[in-house]
Amino acid sequence: MTVCETSKTMIHESFCYDDAAHAQFEKRGYVIFDHFLTDAAIQELLGHATRIVEETADCIPDDERQMWLNPHQLGERWFWDFVTEPKLLDMIERQIGPDILFWSGGGMSKPPHTGMEIKWHQDAPYWNVTGNHAGGVWIALDDVDEENGTMSVLPEWHNKGVLPRGKDEDNDLFDEEIESSALPDNIEELKVSYTLKAGQMATHNVMLPHGSSPNRSDRWRRNIGLRYIAAAAVLGDKTYTSFKDGTPYPREFFLVRGEDVNGHGLRRSPFE
Repeated sequence: MTVCETSKTMIHESFCYDDAAHAQFEKRGYVIFDHFLTDAAIQELLGHATRIVEETADCIPDDERQMWLNPHQLGERWFWDFVTEPKLLDMIERQIGPDILFWSGGGMSKPPHTGMEIKWHQDAPYWNVTGNHAGGVWIALDDVDEENGTMSVLPEWHNKGVLPRGKDEDNDLFDEEIESSALPDNIEELKVSYTLKAGQMATHNVMLPHGSSPNRSDRWRRNIGLRYIAAAAVLGDKTYTSFKDGTPYPREFFLVRGEDVNGHGLRRSPFE
């Protein structure tokens, strides 16, 4: 199956998750696409990201204001429309099969000369969700590089299993990191740092070690991240904090394609 069909959506007409892209994802643990968002979609999503940061409740701590999670659970219909784009779900289906849950997503903003460093980590071991994860979807809303806090990955390290981890005492928001003894001595030579134009997308295996640096530039670094999993997953609980008013709300899994194979009674939309 080749994901190359075109339609009038937020997804660029040339986006194509083909056999070569899937082979690189499987072998290297990540793949980067030259085009993912349309020009109009970049501006629309940037507008929403800017608005959300500006409207974030005063009660949210400064270090947490850089991240906004699950806007679809907080009434933001545009986000739901985006994460259920057919061409995006076609890519996810190629990775994990036809029964798909969307369970988390949102944005990260690193203003000029600020923004946290996120140490080397693997995604899947930190989540209370077990199953066949799709690749994490990482979408650049600004041009990103090493100066403004891009993400770096360790190619082919997704095959090394769960690496030992410890606490990052300097980061209250994301406080776990891979122990330095488990990382290669020549990590600076091995790592690949994303250099993306606004509208490009990368997807990485959720076991692939990755991290990001602070924003040391005069430019913003904003991105959107999305998480999907096969519907046969074990669905763990988690409570999030609303960026709108600081109130807690529970994680909810939504069936975005296929069947509710475990009979959980999952909704197909937060707006149904």
